[in-house]
Amino acid sequence: MMRSQHKMARLPSLLFTSFLALCLGTKAWSGGAAEDIQQLRDLLQPITSLSARFEQQIIDADGFELQVSQGLFQVSQPNRLRWVVESPMPQQIIADGVTLWIYDPDLEQVIIQPFNEDIATTPAVLFSGDLDQLDKAYFVTQLGDGRFELKPEQGGSLFDSMTIAFEGSKPTAIALTDSLGQTTTIRFTELELNPQLSGDLFVFQIPDGVDVINNAN
Repeated sequence: MMRSQHKMARLPSLLFTSFLALCLGTKAWSGGAAEDIQQLRDLLQPITSLSARFEQQIIDADGFELQVSQGLFQVSQPNRLRWVVESPMPQQIIADGVTLWIYDPDLEQVIIQPFNEDIATTPAVLFSGDLDQLDKAYFVTQLGDGRFELKPEQGGSLFDSMTIAFEGSKPTAIALTDSLGQTTTIRFTELELNPQLSGDLFVFQIPDGVDVINNAN
């Protein structure tokens, strides 16, 4: 049922939004040392699916905590994503590789849009997409201790750098820093590599009676 669309969608202050913003500046060729790129590829290549609990913390340049949220993050090849914020404000962002749904229960609103090539080059898809994008989209530097820094080189990106940390073969944290010094850090717990995830998890069933804003047509 389509109701009035006068309500503005609440911008989701979470990892996936950071990823979408970051992709605005990742079209340029970049790269990095061949050995650094290969070591990151070697860690990411075996991951065909992932399921983890997450805690996301956003801190400003002065060290002031702006927001903390918790929930569930799941990805599966090809290009299927599921980001479910449970607190403090529930929200779901789900993609099946073709369509992206953003559901805000508080607003009783669903936004539908295409899962386009820009989204497919975001860091979220490092766990579920084409690793050839690594040296095309980012300059990769190995920092040591299982940490890798990825920098988009094209101007205009809303984020200056992203760091991925691993313990052994498992990704444990992702941090993004913007030009104003604000840092978004996501820490994973209860992480499972390559679990069997049903395709139904990545198709959103629109509840009855919510506003639907369909930008996919």
